[in-house]
Amino acid sequence: RPVPPPSRPFHVVVAPGRAREVPHTPREVKPALDIQFPLAPYRQTPGPIKTSQTYLRTLVLERWDAEIRLCDESCRAQLSEHIQGPVAHQNLVREMITVRWNAEKKRCEESRKVQLLELLLAAHGITTLA
Repeated sequence: RPVPPPSRPFHVVVAPGRAREVPHTPREVKPALDIQFPLAPYRQTPGPIKTSQTYLRTLVLERWDAEIRLCDESCRAQLSEHIQGPVAHQNLVREMITVRWNAEKKRCEESRKVQLLELLLAAHGITTLA
C-alpha cells in the first residue's frame, strides 16, 4: 500500500560531517541525507486573548462608524459623478443613488447593533441561542 505524501513540507537536515563534502564526480550533486522532520508550524491559531469589554466595544464602534462614514462619502462621490442630463433624469439618478447608499448604511447600523449584542451576550457567558 503506497504511503500518502505528508500534509506539511519536510525540512532536510544534513549530517554535520557531510555538509562540506565535495562530490568526486559531477553526477554526485546531492549531499547525504540522514534525518527528515516536519517544519515547525509557525502559523498556528493563537490561544484566546483576554481584553476588556470596553476595548472590544470601542473597536466594534470604530469599525462600523468608519463603514457608515464611507457609505456617506461614497454616496456624495457617486452623486457628483452621475448628476448630468435633464432635471427629470437627475432626480431619478439622485434618488436611485441615495436609496442604494441609505440601504447600505442601514445594513451597517444593524450589523453594528448585532455585533454589540454578541459582545454583551459573550460577556455574560452566552455563546449560543437555543
